[in-house]
Amino acid sequence: MPLITQKAADLTIKLQPMDYDTLKELHGSNRRDKLNPFIDYPGQVPQRRIVVFEAEFSTEVSTILVTLRDITLAIDGQTGKAASVEYLIQLWDVYIKNTAYSNTIPGKARKTMLPREFTVIPGEPVNGYLVFAEPYPKTGGDGLLRIPVATDSGDKGTIEIEISFQDPNTDPDIIENSGIFNESDS
Repeated sequence: MPLITQKAADLTIKLQPMDYDTLKELHGSNRRDKLNPFIDYPGQVPQRRIVVFEAEFSTEVSTILVTLRDITLAIDGQTGKAASVEYLIQLWDVYIKNTAYSNTIPGKARKTMLPREFTVIPGEPVNGYLVFAEPYPKTGGDGLLRIPVATDSGDKGTIEIEISFQDPNTDPDIIENSGIFNESDS
């Protein structure tokens, strides 16, 4: 997916959606020796789709305050909040608890993810992964990302970004009308 850039007043938000292959290349697969907190693993119950954006928040004049728990992403009617480092670690805890790899997931998450709250100061961009781990549809979907922000002078607003998670190389008719149990009108 292409880079998404949203500008509101002097705040610029850049979001690079991270696909499975990129995340696997950067952080490993989910074999025990290379646990990757940003891709799904088969034993996850309830099933969650992990959506990751490499994010950059920058401003030219204003100081902007952002709280991670207020950021939401809706995909095809299923809405979830941005995951904190602690939440992502908690999802993986049962899988990694009491293993030699119990530091892998927390270490990668803390190193790469945005903090729970952050302040964007002119000339000092904030970078990190913006992560969602919710029971979204497993693939595709139309999304709406909502990012509430506030300035240090008390002005508040919400930035809304529409995102299509559809693969541009996929014909939706083929997906919807495939399978051995497909019912047809003929």
